[in-house]
Amino acid sequence: MDWLRRTERTPLPSAGASDETAPGPVELATPGIAALLEGVLEDRSHAVLDLGAAADSSLRVYTRFARRIRFADLLADGTLRLAWAAVLHALPPQPERAYDLVFAWDILDRLLPEERPRLVERLAEVTAPDARLHVVVEASERARTQPLRFTLLDSDRMRCEPSGPARPARWQLLPAEVERLLVPFRVVRAFTLKGGLREYVAVRGPPTA
Repeated sequence: MDWLRRTERTPLPSAGASDETAPGPVELATPGIAALLEGVLEDRSHAVLDLGAAADSSLRVYTRFARRIRFADLLADGTLRLAWAAVLHALPPQPERAYDLVFAWDILDRLLPEERPRLVERLAEVTAPDARLHVVVEASERARTQPLRFTLLDSDRMRCEPSGPARPARWQLLPAEVERLLVPFRVVRAFTLKGGLREYVAVRGPPTA
């Protein structure tokens, strides 16, 4: 697949067996975010949906592009333990301008397989026809993975920090599976980071011929 590109970046924190050995934050270049925002005008005409927790640094980046910004915090462990249908129903639409920039981070890795399709369906319900979506998935073969909290530092750089204890790794989401899962979003770019993450950039719309 010619859209899959490998970039050499700073390694991510390795997943330790206990919270006592959990590493601190790591800053990474993020070609996926840069690709997502490529060509997006800094005119504050857009609407952003971030499925992670609110962060001042992310907000500063988003306000360059958008006036309407929503942090949903769906990645909080407490949120993910709630009834998933209720959580998604509470994910608010943006009536004045549908979300056209969505940052889902590593939520697909945190959900059970049967929960993922409903998430994508709900994102399709609240986004514009030409919306752009950014997703991160675990691409390493480690036996244990560390849930991460992601915040933007700039339009091409992010910070990753542990957000919970290491846990046994689930079956890795492979590129073809991610492509099928994200429909009606279509994967147009992907980047594998040296530290064990893969970024995907997808857009809504019909598949190309």
